[in-house]
Amino acid sequence: MKKIVILLACSILVLLQPAQAQKPHSDLYNEIGVDAGPYSFGGGFLLGTVNFFTALGNTIGHQTYDMKYYGAYDIHYYRHVAHWCQVGVKATVEGSRTTRYTDSLRTAVKSIDDNIIFTVMPSVRFTYLNRPWVRLYSGAEIGVGYLFNKNQDFSKDDSEEEKGNNFFPAFNVNVFGVNVGKKFYGLFELNAGFESIVKVGIGARF
Repeated sequence: MKKIVILLACSILVLLQPAQAQKPHSDLYNEIGVDAGPYSFGGGFLLGTVNFFTALGNTIGHQTYDMKYYGAYDIHYYRHVAHWCQVGVKATVEGSRTTRYTDSLRTAVKSIDDNIIFTVMPSVRFTYLNRPWVRLYSGAEIGVGYLFNKNQDFSKDDSEEEKGNNFFPAFNVNVFGVNVGKKFYGLFELNAGFESIVKVGIGARF
């Protein structure tokens, strides 16, 4: 873990260098993109734990409910600092909603629980196959996460709302990634951490 932190810190320092100092490297350019997938290992564990106890309580109380996942989404930015290395930052969001009903026919909503996870993580990516149209890469991220939860209770005359939040360390390992295209590209990744375990996306280089 200490090696990853040191590596990310060095990468960020390189990223913040003046553009004039980097111009001799003709293969340096910027990337920005968006990605989506079903859920992450980290987020799935946190949300899954919360939803497990929620479902358990609903089952014991014979409560009719629906539980839905929003999916996992992120936006990323990278700058090439070498032919084989890129540094940047990623922001992710994923969440779930539990809706409880007053009866088994679902005639009225009794309460709604929303749980949403946000992360911001500096990132470093290593490209081991770099061709004009195809790139294969792996990488790692470490940063901070934020878990927000909100409960709205409609069972009383005046609806009640409760909110909570927690910060936590966030991380991710990009086990495998491939993107195809030049100025505009599509990508596919496998991840372990706080990015979707399987995700696809699009991006642009400039």
